[in-house]
Amino acid sequence: MRPPLSYVPLLPLLLSVIVGIIIDSFTLPFYAVIVPCVIATLLYLNRKAVAAVCLLGVSFGWVNAHLHAIQPLDPTLSTTNCSYTATVTEVAESETSLHLIVDVKDVGLCRLTTPSSQSSIDLGDVISFSSTLSAPENKHDLPDEWDIESYLSRQHIVATAYIQPENIAIIDSDNSIIWSIRRMRAHISLLLGYSSLNDNTTAFLIATITGDDSLLSPDTRRDYTTAGLAHILALSGLHVGIIAFVISILLFPLYILRKQQIKIFVTITLLWLYAMMTGLSPSVTRAVIMATVFLIGTLIQRHHSSMNALCFAALAILFFSPDSIYSVGFQLSFTAVATILLFTPVLNPISQRHRILYYISSIICVSISAMIGTGIISAYYFHTFPLYFLIGNIFVMMLLPILVGGGVVLVIIEAFGSDPQWLCASLDFIHDIVSHITEFSCSLPGASIDSIYFSAWLLIPCFLTIALFYATLVYRRASLAITTLLFLSATITTFIITRPKYPRYEHFIPHDTYYTNIIVRDSTSMYLFTTAHKSEYPNVVSDATARYRDYMGKRSVDSITLVTDTFDSPSLSRRGRCLIVANHNYVIIDNDVDTTPLPSEYNAEYALVCRGYTNKIKSVINNINPDTILLGYDLHPKRCQNYIYDCERLSVPYRVLSH
Repeated sequence: MRPPLSYVPLLPLLLSVIVGIIIDSFTLPFYAVIVPCVIATLLYLNRKAVAAVCLLGVSFGWVNAHLHAIQPLDPTLSTTNCSYTATVTEVAESETSLHLIVDVKDVGLCRLTTPSSQSSIDLGDVISFSSTLSAPENKHDLPDEWDIESYLSRQHIVATAYIQPENIAIIDSDNSIIWSIRRMRAHISLLLGYSSLNDNTTAFLIATITGDDSLLSPDTRRDYTTAGLAHILALSGLHVGIIAFVISILLFPLYILRKQQIKIFVTITLLWLYAMMTGLSPSVTRAVIMATVFLIGTLIQRHHSSMNALCFAALAILFFSPDSIYSVGFQLSFTAVATILLFTPVLNPISQRHRILYYISSIICVSISAMIGTGIISAYYFHTFPLYFLIGNIFVMMLLPILVGGGVVLVIIEAFGSDPQWLCASLDFIHDIVSHITEFSCSLPGASIDSIYFSAWLLIPCFLTIALFYATLVYRRASLAITTLLFLSATITTFIITRPKYPRYEHFIPHDTYYTNIIVRDSTSMYLFTTAHKSEYPNVVSDATARYRDYMGKRSVDSITLVTDTFDSPSLSRRGRCLIVANHNYVIIDNDVDTTPLPSEYNAEYALVCRGYTNKIKSVINNINPDTILLGYDLHPKRCQNYIYDCERLSVPYRVLSH
């Protein structure tokens, strides 16, 4: 290979393997994998070794992805209550329930939910449970609703189940080294929780040291995202670098004793133990592999190529988990490092001879470089782009090593039974500064561009534009600069003209188990009617906002307005049980008194019978006299069946919403 590819020999192989993995996602016959193998053989015989290796890489990626493909749930298990034995791989608690990810023998990963947050179940426990498993499936009521099937599929989860606590039993515990290391994550969280740190600092350090961000509030997550600091809360190479720095300080005596080989070996071992403890996420694994390559290169005194190490890390991860290329964490992590390695040297105008200025300039250039690569991917997945990301990154990046490094030291001291209040107070102070910087960045006008939605194929011209921009910076040619601007203009124009058009008005009756909701959208305004109790109103609105986030974002809807007992808007009005939606008259029958006669001027087109009604359907027909009866989602199946029988017997038009 010729330069510059000769400097990164693993790059063509990596790209070939990725192509093979993507090919496997298409419905092609698997025996077709022999085609690139045959072509590779012919190319090799014609002394085209590089092309031959690339085609073999395509075949390898294809075969590897096929072998690692997740097998769907056996349909018979969805209709039968069976007993299973499984190993617990993840434990997550919410206010009202416990969520377990378990590895079930001969089935795969399953997600179990039990209505209890108090449990002694730990990672590595072997449990037995009885349940009817269900394959994840979407039950969308609104367009662009949250895709739970894809979400669980990315986690390799093949089934879900809802189980009562009494149907789960711990029968054993795996005390192998790997599971003992995994359990250290909870122990570190407990040590930080027992310290004198305040709650906010504790939650922050638990997230940035162990990767457990469950204690972070939604407001905190939103603020960090708006400020362009979301990467701080997710474990990445930045955090691994801080951990490696703390390890190097602790092992400094070995350096003094000139035991460099022992120091490197211990550092590599501790970094891999840390990666295993945090769950071997793609970003942490990538950073640890690159650190390992760098340290081994130092040990054997060989030249180290950061970009080649990055390719090696990607190949290693894809070898064991080929579908990681579809993981958001994998894409963000590798894209960020790649653009940092490429753009930072050409963007930084300060010479290394001016150390302080070079360090400050490097922070700015690293932040810009990382955002060049990850900004588009983040906009695609999270639909937002922070405009003032530099403000937070410049100052927070200077404080983060001290904060996280101090947190690691605090964990070590707490493990020995001491609680250094002076250190806790210092960490609280530094975290307060970080929080104030984040809040300030969020408070600036136009802190972020929100509701960014575009098709995945638009990522291709976006990254072509980035590649042209990099070539312009390196070669400094006017023709490249003009081409870059043309590509950028074409990409923006395509983004604008390909945005879908939506109807001005829509309304839906979504599927809910315990109450009935009606969603009405009129242009950029969205309204929610619910039969839930008034005490549940905040939760209902909050759940709907999260569930329909993409639906709202694509239609420029900022918030949901709750429909009160007396309500008027251009598209919806309510007077008690009477609801007028786009000139369609509904009567909500949610309790037995709702069947009292209506005013003579009100013609009921639909009587929506909900969970709270327990009388006969004949009472609704005689007193309300609707054109059609709607049987709500939340009705008990037996009662719904009785109402169906009555409607058919009385020859009254009806619709069953659950059907």
